[in-house]
Amino acid sequence: MNIELYLILITLTLATLHMIAPDHWIPISIISAKRKYLSAQTDAYSFSIGFAHGLLSALLALGIAYLGVRLIGYNQVRIGSVILLAAVCVYIFANVLKEKKNSESVENTSLIVSFIPDPAFLPIVLASVIYGGIFVGTLSLLFIFAGGISLMIVTSFARKGMLKALEKVDPVNIDYVVILVLVITAIFIYFT
Repeated sequence: MNIELYLILITLTLATLHMIAPDHWIPISIISAKRKYLSAQTDAYSFSIGFAHGLLSALLALGIAYLGVRLIGYNQVRIGSVILLAAVCVYIFANVLKEKKNSESVENTSLIVSFIPDPAFLPIVLASVIYGGIFVGTLSLLFIFAGGISLMIVTSFARKGMLKALEKVDPVNIDYVVILVLVITAIFIYFT
């Protein structure tokens, strides 16, 4: 598999997996039920939140990538992205331990979680910088739209009662999968 295709697939996987986490869609489902939103309103609301999350994450990643390339150059970007992937894995794992310790239910999760930029996209942007601005922009758009569409679909299924199994998914398990994907990405980037 070529590197560009892998980066595209990993971008779509991360955006989708992240929005499947119950701490993103349950607050939206609760709010839309309490406010008696129609299906179309809930779809628009959840897509907008997923889109905003992806946009903020992409802007953060692009800003840091631009500064990184300007300050350290292309040759160091690959190593920096591997180090950053490791740091993001440690950060996610630390949050997993915190979530387990606090045993906070997903229903208590604030809607703000869906807006906070996701640092997991940054290393992918850093790794893709060497392929040019158009490719980085394409990945960013894929990340933004995949997050919005994924959140909209999951929320739509939840509204229809089709996600009983996902309601039982512990967000920690999604975090473990994300960590695994990031570790595989770091290994892939390091050896290519």
